Amino acid sequence: MRLILLNNYSSSEKTEVTLQSLEKSTGQKIELVDYRTPSLYEKIMDKSPDLLFLSGSSHMLTRPENQRNFEPETRIIKDAEFPILGICYGHQLIGKTFGARLSDLGRMCRGFERVKVLGTHPLFDDLPYEIRVPESHRQALASVPTGFECLGESASSKVEIMVHKSRPVYGFQFHPERADEDHPDGRVLIQNVLKLALEA
Repeated sequence: MRLILLNNYSSSEKTEVTLQSLEKSTGQKIELVDYRTPSLYEKIMDKSPDLLFLSGSSHMLTRPENQRNFEPETRIIKDAEFPILGICYGHQLIGKTFGARLSDLGRMCRGFERVKVLGTHPLFDDLPYEIRVPESHRQALASVPTGFECLGESASSKVEIMVHKSRPVYGFQFHPERADEDHPDGRVLIQNVLKLALEA
């Protein structure tokens, strides 16, 4: 599979950790592309990956300058026909692109949190109805974006997991790539997204 990580971090250390974690979760080599890459839209669309990961970020999407800086990524989300998985900030970018509102929690949400699975979907193959996943965010989607179904909620976020109803676009508010041996649910989710991407 051709997998690409579209990196939204400014920190090279966080970028490298995310790349290594995703490669461990997928068992595959992943190509890294930075959000500041010139002609980003054209480069990603030309590569047409089997799955595009949108990483987390320390940026706040509610700030107007960030909405401008990430406009090429927003265009990719709107136009891409290939599968996309947005993680944390990437999840929020997808939501904002499709008209969802963002809310500020007033605090950082960190650590493993319980997420209640809503409904049935191949994303949840081999998973229980309540999963434990790593969180690290201050902002969250306040509403479900147009065209999406909410499939997971937690005490801190009403939209923890969302899936587009007609396109292979997925969003996780949490960081599945940070799963560990005691909390493997995030890794299972990533493997299930890979299976869905192969079928897309």
